[in-house]
Amino acid sequence: MFTVNRTKLRFSLILMEEGEYYFDDYNATFYPPADTEEESWAKRVAGRVLICSNSIFFEPDDNKLPIMRMPFKEVLGVGRWLNSASSAPTLPSSSMSQSLPPPPSSREEPPKLPPKTAVSSTSGSALTRFFSTIPFARSVSTSTTSSTLPNPTTSPISSTPTLTNTSPIPSKQNINNNSSNNNNNNNNNLNPFDRRSIPTVTPSYIASKVDVFYIKTTQIIEMKEGNKNAPYVFKTCNLDLKFSLSYTALPPILETIKDFLQYSKKEKTQHENIIKSLIEDRENKHQFDLSLLVDLNEKSILELKCSKISPLVENPGRLLLTNARLYFQPMNNIEGKIFSHHNLESITRVQKRRHSLREIGLELFFDDNSSLFFKFGHTYDRDRVYNLLVQHLCPNIVNVHEQKNYLLKWQNGIISNYDYLIYLNNLAGRTYNDLTQYPVFPWIIQDYTSSELDLTKPETYRDLSKPIGALNPARLATFQQRYHHIPDGEPKFLYGTHYSAPAYVLYYLVRQAPEYMLRLQNGSFDQPSRMFHSIQETWNSVMNNSGDVKELIPEFYKPVDAFSANYCGEFLVNTEQLDLGVRDHNEIINDVVLPPWANNSPKEFVTTLQKALESDYVSSNLHHWIDLIFGHKQKGTEAVKANNLFYHLTYEGAVDIESITDPFKRQVLESQINEFGQTPRQLFTTPHPQRLPQSSRNQNLSIELNDLEENINHLYNTLNNSDELINSNNNTSNNNTSFDLYSFNNNNSNSNTSFDGFSSNSNLKKSSSVNNLSFDLNSSMDYSSNNNNNSFLNDDDRNWGSLANFTLNQVIKGHKDRVTALCLSSLNPDILYSVSKDSLLKIYSLREGKQNRSLNLCGLALSSIQLSRDEKYIIIGSWDDNIYVYSVQNGSISYSLAGHSDAVSCLKLHKNMLVSGSWDSSVKVWRVERSPNSGAITVDLRPMADFVESESEITCLDISPDGMTCVAGSKDGHIYFYDLVSLQMIRKSSLYYHKLTCIKYTPDGSRIVTSCVDGSLKLIGNEGSEIFGFQCDDKVYCLDTDGSTLVVGTRSGLRLWSLTTGTEIKDTASSFLSQSSQDSIRSLCVTMTNGRPTLLTGTLNGSISIWSQSQSS
Repeated sequence: MFTVNRTKLRFSLILMEEGEYYFDDYNATFYPPADTEEESWAKRVAGRVLICSNSIFFEPDDNKLPIMRMPFKEVLGVGRWLNSASSAPTLPSSSMSQSLPPPPSSREEPPKLPPKTAVSSTSGSALTRFFSTIPFARSVSTSTTSSTLPNPTTSPISSTPTLTNTSPIPSKQNINNNSSNNNNNNNNNLNPFDRRSIPTVTPSYIASKVDVFYIKTTQIIEMKEGNKNAPYVFKTCNLDLKFSLSYTALPPILETIKDFLQYSKKEKTQHENIIKSLIEDRENKHQFDLSLLVDLNEKSILELKCSKISPLVENPGRLLLTNARLYFQPMNNIEGKIFSHHNLESITRVQKRRHSLREIGLELFFDDNSSLFFKFGHTYDRDRVYNLLVQHLCPNIVNVHEQKNYLLKWQNGIISNYDYLIYLNNLAGRTYNDLTQYPVFPWIIQDYTSSELDLTKPETYRDLSKPIGALNPARLATFQQRYHHIPDGEPKFLYGTHYSAPAYVLYYLVRQAPEYMLRLQNGSFDQPSRMFHSIQETWNSVMNNSGDVKELIPEFYKPVDAFSANYCGEFLVNTEQLDLGVRDHNEIINDVVLPPWANNSPKEFVTTLQKALESDYVSSNLHHWIDLIFGHKQKGTEAVKANNLFYHLTYEGAVDIESITDPFKRQVLESQINEFGQTPRQLFTTPHPQRLPQSSRNQNLSIELNDLEENINHLYNTLNNSDELINSNNNTSNNNTSFDLYSFNNNNSNSNTSFDGFSSNSNLKKSSSVNNLSFDLNSSMDYSSNNNNNSFLNDDDRNWGSLANFTLNQVIKGHKDRVTALCLSSLNPDILYSVSKDSLLKIYSLREGKQNRSLNLCGLALSSIQLSRDEKYIIIGSWDDNIYVYSVQNGSISYSLAGHSDAVSCLKLHKNMLVSGSWDSSVKVWRVERSPNSGAITVDLRPMADFVESESEITCLDISPDGMTCVAGSKDGHIYFYDLVSLQMIRKSSLYYHKLTCIKYTPDGSRIVTSCVDGSLKLIGNEGSEIFGFQCDDKVYCLDTDGSTLVVGTRSGLRLWSLTTGTEIKDTASSFLSQSSQDSIRSLCVTMTNGRPTLLTGTLNGSISIWSQSQSS
């Protein structure tokens, strides 16, 4: 979340110009202009002089006085102040001799230079000597801020009486003199600052006491007066501002200021190159002082230069990695301490980042929810640090490949929509530390006029399938017209502006971070007509203004944090009483005007948006917006179709910034992109899966969440009662899974959600007539057994519950070779069917413990088995290329068909439709007929569809529970999706490199589980996108799932995974797993019998095991 660091010192890097560097500061005294130097001496102001590349600052110790900035481009001269003619044009020597100050022996001696900053007399420029003598980082000296000021002389104790400070800069009216005053004979009417134009040269009273230097400037910029954020005051003048240094010798510092002044007069690019070379030279000369290590036993591993990045600010320094800590030592003392350090154990995540379009950024996340963003000179340096931290030094780094785990948890409602969007933003390179890549959130609500908001009505919400620019058809037409008028050969775009840019972020956050807006707007707030004033007004602008397509930021949806001092909606309130301007009709801009339904309460407004974000409507449509911002509709042809195309330079990889050698062109391009906005990194190239509705989420989830809620409530109460525990428990969870009380309560309240099992961006639609469809989806004929089609089971029957207490009931050793397929009768759960590579079909009676039938159908292996609904017929696939129909009543083959030109490897029956796969690389769809007289089942000789897209053997397939789609896996690792309505291939996915061994729909049809012989398993959506993937350290041959639990057959027994959390269930939780460890499981299925799951496993040696829950469970 965006935070503003409030330090004791008012000066910060945010007060400098874009691209300006801060070098060092010195305790100093300022002598305000006055009628006499004696008066100026009496009004002297203690503070700091800060030397920067483009300007000099003076920060008074008294917070009531403003910070003064004197840009070098407005400075006419800098020098030692000796008398009233010091900054005037050179006078004849005779005149000068009459006004020389007393010799040094008659004046107070200048302060002695501390040993650490002794000035060298070696050759070279004064600036070079300056850099070689100043300490790399100096602690900021604290000065008296009361009305008693130190006498800036060598005397440690001042005898100067107590003085009252006055404003160091006169009003603008006094500075801009009227020319008529110069001719007025009455000296009392003269502006006191014009009296130095009188040719009389008088000795300096101040110079007689201390070494004084002057800055002759035509402009002074005042800021932070009273330590308040307000528009800067630009004062035009022609003044000699006098200063003295308190504890540092003046000559080397004065020469340095002169050099900076000289550089500032050069051409812009030349000036910037000089400053950058000075920065690099200073960085290269200074090394980290190892004596500053927290533990002197630490071992230094890597030290290199980098910059710490925060919003609109870059602070160069050095990074040091040891075996225990990470150190950052800034090049200057602006942070108030010599260095900062972090224990490596506190780092929970490391992310590579872009910075100014270059892959040179690295962001570190800590267990206290803070983060640091570093920029390196080269990608190589960034990657060295990344590899050291991730692979060797940080023991608590979260798995960097957990993207699919988060998607899985989001689908199942474990994490909220808010947390998932935060995660996607982070993964796509968005960060709170860089305003050019700030996290982006969608507009959700479109009703900002009603007195009450009904979150159950779809019309309350914005259409999330369209980008902001396409919500208004009339405005979209103008964008499209411009798009078509862009000449061929030039990059085309719809929108000339972006949905996220630094100006848009600060537009929303101006009340919370006004100093950043002042920096971005060169010291002023934006025009009142363009300020963030009203929610409804802003919504109307993004709906109608051709130059406004901005989305929102996370602060609009941030849940209440029980441990944070901030409250939700803080950014909407003008807590600092900022002067943001006056609009038309004398309307003062203050707090943001909220919609009527918010009842003028920022907290209620944000809370309502939170509820809207987690609502049923948004949960079932958020994947569309993800497709636009992070997914396959972000760029390319799909972006054009979705009216989502932005200017080409905003996309990652659109330009190779490293190949641009011209520094001016490079800087222009970087500035253009940083100001315009950057599109997030593309995360998905296929449609993003839809979130599961509450009714279709894993049934076991409710059990897990009930336990979790109890634990969270206990922790919450404990932390509320102990401040000490809040700190000690910050690092108790390093898996970065966001799950707070808000998201828990919200995610478990959506119990009424229901939608079609398919993703709404699928092109499949149920139709009764599609291209001469030769079968009826709604036909009453259903030849498939509900034992093989879970769509016939209700939600309770589909849920296996816990398999932890499974026991082995029976082992059957009936086959001579591996069991290729088996199933349990749904009509009589004591009957078991199996086929094997030994070419035998066997039927067992489990109750009687005997084999009822054994039939050798052919001379080759049998691969698959499907039961008709009445279980009077069994359809079998064989390696002899045939499909057989076996009559259970007659005990013989009633029908056979030469289905393929090679072995039939897999079969699936759904109602009156049979799908077969073969080693001949084809997938065929057959109509299954039943004789009206005998009731016998036959398969049409000619297939309804013959899909030949695969270039290798088809090894597995499955039909969706509603019979609308089919998926097939091949030997070369491809997955094919077929539309069984239009009988066409939908898509092809390449998720594996090796043979797929099993593929299966979840019972609700919304997802697909796949396995590969190399041990990898993936959960994918109907659109082909991977939701979650995990690796088994063994060969995987078969699997089954209820959508919540996944049971897998491997070369070394059974394995279990939770599809709710994506974690493996170990032997300690399910002891029956170890009992199967000696078996190579080649086939399995789980069947619900009387509300209890029964697991069947077939092994390589031909045995069959029956596992079931104990009766006491």
